Formats: sequence, C-alpha cells, structure tokens
Amino acid sequence: MTSFDITGLPRCTIDFPLEITPEEIGPLSGAVNTLLKSSYLLGATFEIDAIFNSLFDIAEEIAGVEACGLLSCKESDPSSWEIRLSRRIEARPSPDRLPFLAAPGAIATHFGKGVSMDPEWGEWSGPICEAWSSSSLVAFPLRNDRDIRGTIVFGKRDSHPFTPVQVKLLWALSLQAETHLHRAESGKTLSFYSFHDPLTHLYNSQYFHHQLEKEILRCGRSAGSFSLLLLDIDGFTAFNERSRNAAGDIALQEFAGILNGSVREVDTVARLGGDEFGIILLEGITEGAKSLSQRIIQRFERHLLPGDRDSRTERLSVSIGVASFPSDSFDKADLVSKADRALQMAKSKGGGHVLLFHEATDAEGVKNVVSDLPVQKIYEAGRSVVDMDKFLEILLFTGMQGLSAGRGSIIVKDADGDFTLRAAIGFSRHEEHITASGGFRPGPITTWVVDHQLPLVVSRPEDSPFAGPFKKNGYQTESFLSIPLTYHGQTLGALHLTNRKDQRPFTHEDLKVFAPISSEIAAILAQGIGFRENVRTFSLSILTSLSDALELRFPFLSGHSSRVRDLSTRVGERMGLAKADLTALRHAAELHDVGIVGIPGNLLAKKRRLSELETEMVRKHPFLGSKMLEGVPGMDATRRAILEHHEHFDGSGYPYGLRGDDISIPAQILSVAESYDSAVSARPHRSALPPEEALQMVRDGSGTRFDPQVAELFATLPPIPPNQSQTSKVRMDGGVH
Repeated sequence: MTSFDITGLPRCTIDFPLEITPEEIGPLSGAVNTLLKSSYLLGATFEIDAIFNSLFDIAEEIAGVEACGLLSCKESDPSSWEIRLSRRIEARPSPDRLPFLAAPGAIATHFGKGVSMDPEWGEWSGPICEAWSSSSLVAFPLRNDRDIRGTIVFGKRDSHPFTPVQVKLLWALSLQAETHLHRAESGKTLSFYSFHDPLTHLYNSQYFHHQLEKEILRCGRSAGSFSLLLLDIDGFTAFNERSRNAAGDIALQEFAGILNGSVREVDTVARLGGDEFGIILLEGITEGAKSLSQRIIQRFERHLLPGDRDSRTERLSVSIGVASFPSDSFDKADLVSKADRALQMAKSKGGGHVLLFHEATDAEGVKNVVSDLPVQKIYEAGRSVVDMDKFLEILLFTGMQGLSAGRGSIIVKDADGDFTLRAAIGFSRHEEHITASGGFRPGPITTWVVDHQLPLVVSRPEDSPFAGPFKKNGYQTESFLSIPLTYHGQTLGALHLTNRKDQRPFTHEDLKVFAPISSEIAAILAQGIGFRENVRTFSLSILTSLSDALELRFPFLSGHSSRVRDLSTRVGERMGLAKADLTALRHAAELHDVGIVGIPGNLLAKKRRLSELETEMVRKHPFLGSKMLEGVPGMDATRRAILEHHEHFDGSGYPYGLRGDDISIPAQILSVAESYDSAVSARPHRSALPPEEALQMVRDGSGTRFDPQVAELFATLPPIPPNQSQTSKVRMDGGVH
C-alpha cells in the first residue's frame, strides 16, 4: 500500500457537464452503441479480472485509451492505495514510482470527483503521467455507500489529451464499471455458495461438471491428459439409518477432509450428491490415478467414525472407478459413463476397491485393445461424431498420443486443389488463429508430401529435402513426421507430427507403426468428406427451394437473390477473394433472405412504412437465416455473412451493431449488393430508383453504411438492368428492402 502527498496540489477536477448532448451523439453513434451494450459486454461474471479486461477493451474502442488501472484503498486507511489491476503499465515499478502510481486515487478522493492530469495542469503532473506510461490521464472515483473505495484510471500516450467527449464516454463507462465491480465484491459470498456444497464445503456437482468440460477443451488443445475418479462410500445408507444424531453428516465431512488432504491444489474435488464424490486429477495418467485411489481407500478404512453412545467405533470403505482422457474417451458424457461403469464393477467386488475402466472391460470379458496406437478408438470416434472438424481433431489427438507428439495438424485438400487447416493441436495461444478452419496456404513440407504422395521422416536436419532450419514457429525439435493421407490413389491431405515429448527423434520405425493408422484415417476421412458433402448439398437444396418458394410467395422478390449473387460475385472476384470465400459469398447471397420465412408475411406486403415494432420484427431475419444454417457442415462463413449483411461500417446496423473490420468481408460485399438491387427494384411501399441514383446512394454510403473499398469497387461495375424501373424515393431505414 502506498500514499501520495497532495499538499499544495492545484485543483484539476473535471468541471464541465458530463452528460452527452444530443448534438454530440450523432458523430459518436458507434461509440454510444458500444457504451449502451457495455453491461452485456462486461458480462455477468463475478471475476474482477474478467470485468476489468472487458472494461479496458471497451475504453480502448470508445476513447482510444492506451493504459488503464484499478486502484483500491483500505477501509481503515483511505489515504493508502494499491494497484489492484492494470494494463499496459510497468509490471514491476521501482519503489520511487509507487507514490505517483497511487496519485490518481489520492487526488480523485481529495476532490471527490473525476480529475484529469496532463502537462497543461503544470509540471507536477509529469511524473504521475510518466508512471502510468501516458502523456495524459483521467481518473474517476468509485463509491460504495457514498464512501470512495477505489479509482478507475485511464491513460493516453499521444500528445493530445482526452477530448471532452471522450471524457464523457469514459465517465459513463466508469459508472457501469462501478456497478459491476461492487456487484463482484458482494457476489463473492454468493459465488462461494453457488459453487460449493454447504455440508462438506467441497465444490458441488454444477461446478464439477463445468470444470470437467473446461479440462476436456484445454487438454484437447494442448495434447494434455487427466483422469476422472468417481467415488462412492460403501454401505453409507445403512450406516446413516442406524446411526444417531448427525453421524452421517460427520462421516461425509470427514471423508471430504480425507479427499482434500490427498490431492493437490490444482486438482478438483466435489461432492456430486449423497455419498457420491468426484475428483479431476490434472495431468493424471491411469497408474497415478490408481495409486491415489488406493491411498484414499486405505486412509478411509483406518478412519474411525461416530457410532453408538458417541464413541468412534464405526468403519466404512469406499469404492472408486477411474476413466482417463483421452485414452478412454474424448467425450464428456462418455468419459463419465465409463468412470461410473468402472465404479459399479468395483462395488460389485464387495467394496473397498478401485477399478480402471479398461480393467472393467477386461473383467466383463470384452477384448481390450492395448496398443500405442488404438485403432478401435478411431472407429468408435467415427461412429460417434458427426461434426467433421471435431472428428478430425479426435483422429489427430489419437495419433499424437500414440507417438507422444506434442504438436500436430491435419491439412485437407479439396477438389479444387485448395488447402484447409482442419485440425491443429499443441499450438500456443498467440497462434490460435492458425487453428481456425478456412483458406490455408500450405508450406513446403505439405506441398512436398502431397505432390509426391510419400511420407517424410526427418530424424535430423540433414534428412530434410529442404534447406534451412525448421526449429522455429513453435517447433521445439528438428525432427518431424509428415504423412500423406491417401485413399484409393487420391491424396486427401497430410498429417504432421512434431515436438515429441520424450525428445527422441521420429524414425522410420515410427512410420511403420503408424502406417495402418494413417490408412484408416484416410479411409474414414474420405467417407467423412463424402458424408459431409452430402449433408451440405442436401441442406443447401432444401434452403434454396425454400428461398425460391419465398420469391413465389412475394413476387416483388422475384430474381432478387440471383441478382444479388451475381453482383456480389463480381465484386468478390475483383477483390481477389479465395475460391472458398467466393463460394461462401455466393451461397450467402442466394440465401440472405431465407430467414424471412420466420417473419409474418403481412408485414412484407404492407404498402406503408413499418412501425417501430414491426421494423424490429423484420430485423430478426438475418439471425433467423443464420440459425437455419446452423449445423450444416462447411457453412460457417456463409452463416456469418447472412447474419452480418445488415451491419453498417460505422456500427449503426443490426443485429449487433458491428463496425469496420468486425464485419466479415463477404458480409460487407453482400450489404452493398443487396442494398443496390433492393433500391433499383420496386417494393409494395415504394417504387424503384434509377440505377444511377442507386449507385450514388452507394457512393454516399461509403464509410458510413458501406465499407469504402467495397463501395468504390461496386460503383465502377457496369450495372445490371433492373426488372422494374419505376422511380420514387427508396426506403433507407435498414429494414428488408
């Protein structure tokens, strides 16, 4: 905790009115939209770190904030301050800087209102701004029951201080932050009881299953592992019925204490209900989970519990079932089911036993395939997973586990010769953009493997057919294994493995071991691609028929989708979009209005302007259209374009008020093409505009409604003659055109 001497400090308060005037709102539509959504963007979490990170992101967007901090003071000593959270300031400041970091809190508290600090206030502000890595600062006090308990500080690094309008926006945001931060403080107790069992003070079932989902996701991305333990106290029901007073509750509490004392802080222990408990053992392999289970069984069997006449004479045992990720299952529900199956088998032995899942299958007489590369798991995954990307990730994970690889990827080549990165595991957080499905430019290794249809085993640098080091971009070793995925003579892609965990190089022996698996992966991949394409084609056929039916129902829409498709395609081609993006754009253009099926038909046929309520109903059609494509394989980019095609470049569109680069390029193209064709086509409530006036509308909307680059390109295209040429004022209120 640090204090700052404010003796002799001149008044530096923000004294102008902080309400945003109507005149100021117009140019600030995007920032105001973001501010209005700040409660949603800050979220419902009780975690102060999450709240503050969202707060900083919002402040950066609406006011160009470049440094930010949350100062808090002690209730017993209001003059003593500490930095509770910060962004973009020195992580470990020298002791002589600490008073200047605390200064904004002390100054805002002294004057009891928002303050600003920049060179115009005098030399005294220089060291304060410098400590905050800024050239100017504003700070707003945070109150709790009229007492100041904290201060929000915003900094700017360029030579121009915050403008009055920016200060107003930050003040409004600080009020939102004050509410959320106080809510987080008051929610700590509530949060504890929301996630904890009140009897044992262990985590409850809700929290446990939430953590289980998180671990599956984390391990899936990092090639990690964990074990799930399910525990059941043997004979507890009978013990509870014959015991006096609260002996049953005492037994549960003391067993919880044994569990807590047996695991590490990073592990999760929960009471799942009654006498059932669960443990998530991080980075736990089956052998380690079994050893832990045996220790728990031994400790509990030695523990005396309350019996008759308040004496400790009773003993109970516990049965434990164990299943591990990913060796037993990739899926949460299946993993829990297998751990429970092992638990029931352990109980059937009379209690006081631990059983691993694969031991349970052996005990039931089921053949258990034990190998470094479990072929059976690939077949099981193929039968249980329809989502192709998830399926490929499971296949990749299987291969990585078999060869102890820490990093892997599957790259798929389509019929047009374009490559897509469909699965990637073991990439660092700053490389997460690599893992997204989409257009992908293959490197020399992928190109060589696919073109030659031969595997590439590099045990040491001199084995590589390429010059130059590969120990970069996340590669921790010089050794890697790349295998073509070939089925019936057709190369479907390549699988790459590297960063072997045991530091041994990949060898040709590894390739021999893995060859049967790569063949199975290629076969299943071929079938999956065919299935995926069939589902996609069938879904598109249904939706296209539905779109055609809409044009029959509403004649004024006749030909609209096909014309928008042609216009969008021409712009996309001139912008140099990749084939995959052009395909997504064409599909989106053809189906952009399919969500109209969820809108009352009488609204679209009205010959007057729609009321505010009616307009809101019509504006749901992009969302409804995108929902209709949900689950259709390979249509994510199309769904997004449909969802965003009524967003405006300046943030004034709908449904989410996105702005600028937050709107996908296909959606920005579709927005211009759709608006133009709607303008040159008649609607029940208006006549059509001449093409030259519609083009001027596009030019006028550059930078506001439309992306400037897209608008400029579109305006240079030869217009397609409209079906109807009656003229009058076109509706521009953002509804369905």
